[in-house]
Amino acid sequence: ALGNVLSVDYLGALAASLLFPLVLVPKLGMIRTGFLFGLLNVAVAVLGMQMFRHQLPNMFRLRAQAVVASLLLVVGLVTAGKTTALLEDVLYDDHIVYAKTTPYQRLIVTRWRNDTRLFINGNIQFSSIDEFRYHEALVHPAMGMTPTPPKRILLLGGGDGLGVREVFKHQGVERVDLVDLDPEMTRIFRDIPGLAELNENTLKDPRVKVTNIDAQKFLEQSKERWDVIIIDLPDPNNLSLGKLYSRSFYRLLAKHLMPTGVIVTQATSPFYATNAFWCIANTIAAADPTPGGPKLHMLAYRASVPSFGEWGFVMGSKMPLSPARVKLRAKRTRYLTQELLPTLFVFPKDIAWRKTPINRLDNQVFVRLYEKGYSSYNYGKN
Repeated sequence: ALGNVLSVDYLGALAASLLFPLVLVPKLGMIRTGFLFGLLNVAVAVLGMQMFRHQLPNMFRLRAQAVVASLLLVVGLVTAGKTTALLEDVLYDDHIVYAKTTPYQRLIVTRWRNDTRLFINGNIQFSSIDEFRYHEALVHPAMGMTPTPPKRILLLGGGDGLGVREVFKHQGVERVDLVDLDPEMTRIFRDIPGLAELNENTLKDPRVKVTNIDAQKFLEQSKERWDVIIIDLPDPNNLSLGKLYSRSFYRLLAKHLMPTGVIVTQATSPFYATNAFWCIANTIAAADPTPGGPKLHMLAYRASVPSFGEWGFVMGSKMPLSPARVKLRAKRTRYLTQELLPTLFVFPKDIAWRKTPINRLDNQVFVRLYEKGYSSYNYGKN
């Protein structure tokens, strides 16, 4: 009997652990799913009371409690949308102009005066006041490192189109492949007035091909190669994102890179998470496109973005990289100048290079370093 009970318990736990992240949360949202599970628990309690009704005292009181609990949970389930909106109004200082839970994430867009901000799962992705600093630093050094102006660009992430906007400031760009997992992300920044204007409507440009798929799957299925590969993915606060910062992923990227091409990735804050930042740099430097063959050349740099603080980036290439070779080929920049470019590659002593483990799929050390770095900062520890 005990074996049967445990078997059913394990099967139920397996079903719930699969339904919760794959079906219920994407379809109902976190709050509605919580109320639904509450109702299921009450249903189990009612079933238990019915089975043992002859052995339980005060059945009237127990049934009344079950009815009250059920009514409260049903009300919560029905009004979950308003509850979510109320909580988000308290959480976000500015007016929420767009909010939606997609199968992949929670998207929030706020606006106050001329400041539009994007939040994904509660984490700020950009502020329109200073995002140009981040996107110029992400795009232009790599675009200016190739021997000749790049023509074919791959952008992984960056569904807001702001990176694409910077790419099109370069003459000679023939095609941009934008790969973003969430189709809602690319849709709102293509179709919604006010958001599309931020990227200068570049997602409607015929040279842009948008593919909504996981970045690693896209690369595994593709046989193409690009002059510049730009990685604008969220910080890896979970293992599913951490795999996109691993040595095996950088190996895969290098196979899709032209011989004189350049990879560049955002690499979190070298101030708040110094070890995590250099873990990305060291992992790229350890990536060998052909196992056992020559490794990628690596070059790290940083930029000041008021919304984020000090922010880091890392380039990788099959050819040697040097700050002296970087040219500012873009027009209409607001932050970068040719004189400023070489200074981005200079790191102060407190965040200078340090030895770290290599981030592999079997250890995911980067995610732990990232979490430790930010938690140490939040709690005021060194």
